[in-house]
Amino acid sequence: MRIEFTLHDEPGSDAGGMGVTSGLTRVYRELGHEVGLLCFADLPAGLPFMAKTIAFPGLVAARLRRADLDVVDAATGDGWILGLLRRRRRPPLLVCRSHGMSYLADRANREEARRGNLELSWKYPLYWGGLRPRQDTAAMRSADLCLYLNEQEREVAIEELGVSPEKARIVDNGLPAELLGRELEPLAPLGEQLRIAHIGSYLPHKGTRHLAAALTLVLERHPQAAATLLGTGADRDSVHADFPPALRERVTVIPSYPRAELPALLAGHAVAASASIREGFPLGTIEAMACGLVPVVTDIPGPTQYVRDGGNGLLVPVADGPAMAAAIERLLAEPELFGRLRAAAHATAQRYSWERVGRETLALYEEGLGR
Repeated sequence: MRIEFTLHDEPGSDAGGMGVTSGLTRVYRELGHEVGLLCFADLPAGLPFMAKTIAFPGLVAARLRRADLDVVDAATGDGWILGLLRRRRRPPLLVCRSHGMSYLADRANREEARRGNLELSWKYPLYWGGLRPRQDTAAMRSADLCLYLNEQEREVAIEELGVSPEKARIVDNGLPAELLGRELEPLAPLGEQLRIAHIGSYLPHKGTRHLAAALTLVLERHPQAAATLLGTGADRDSVHADFPPALRERVTVIPSYPRAELPALLAGHAVAASASIREGFPLGTIEAMACGLVPVVTDIPGPTQYVRDGGNGLLVPVADGPAMAAAIERLLAEPELFGRLRAAAHATAQRYSWERVGRETLALYEEGLGR
């Protein structure tokens, strides 16, 4: 099978959509398929990010409309022009893949703005809150197969955006082999050392204000506690500005890191906290689970694809820093609960290999080609 991925991003990253694409590419090639990638590197050098974002769907259509391919697996929005121009019911199979639905992102952003937790610029409705969701909707409607990350995305696509149910499917994300099969390392009692990790960008939609509020409460109450924020994409001073000066020495900020170093960076950590207000299928949390951390995350679609409250982690309400702090302190107060959730979280993560996800996605391609 000849497969071309498209992704509106720069090459080289092993996180986010590029990490997903890399994981699937490895599996597909191991199974004997030909795989290519069209991304921002194929646009003229020197273009600003926003210009690349707007121009990229045109590049996809120009390069792939007449290409000799079996499948075009396009990130949501990348294939909307290609979908309008191509001859229907002819190869390649056009797949629309969600890495986080912009329609739901816009809804969450506007809700955070209503709460007073996010300030949207006057330019926001022009693209991210206007043109982009329309492009993504057009891409989903014209695709042969739509792949979503959770049930909410699929339901919204069908019920609100007019996507045909028979072509709307849910797929997981996966974990690299080096994160799977790791033994649970012993930890010091949480009363002696409580280390909390957050994996992900330090951006408003990650609920950073609520995360900082929760961590501040825990650090103030428990002198043995410390926090590590990994993959923030923001420097230490920017992150530390959200914490009282007296606590900053216990907040470690790691703006970026190679994925292979994550187990070492998480060594000794007990809890993975995420206060996101929206997610598709968050990789950071399940990566942490594979490394032996207990997830304490917001009760939103995305993390609830694999986190079960009281089963393998704890769920807290959205935009509620004190509730997140209380959940973390519950683990501190109930060591038996912590041990049970830790073992269950680690076991859950073992099911999310890229090999399984890749094979299941290839089966969806075959089904779509058959239709």
